[in-house]
Amino acid sequence: MPDTKHFSLLVRVPVTYNKEMAEQVFPQWMQLFDEWKSSGVYVFSFAFPGDSYTVNGPDKTVKKESVLSGNLRVVSNVVIKAESLEAAVKLAGRCPILLHGGSVEVREIVNFQLPSP
Repeated sequence: MPDTKHFSLLVRVPVTYNKEMAEQVFPQWMQLFDEWKSSGVYVFSFAFPGDSYTVNGPDKTVKKESVLSGNLRVVSNVVIKAESLEAAVKLAGRCPILLHGGSVEVREIVNFQLPSP
């Protein structure tokens, strides 16, 4: 891919989304990732399968909770390469979670460097 930038796709699902639904959509994700890998779009991804905690304020209060956006919670992050924000948004539109009431937030990653192994 000539002159590409890196983008983060923050994947959110409805709070009612469960393990069975995730298992149903998993093959669609794998097919999409295989397509993106063969075309040089896919960089890496990771899921957030367990509980989440937030640390808040100067007292550093810890709560076991998910931060919600509307009724959606973040469950994974996918890093891709694209020529522009518009191209990344178009790629995000192919994410299978959209068919299940989810959303994908697209953000450019400035000064991206792959994590060391």
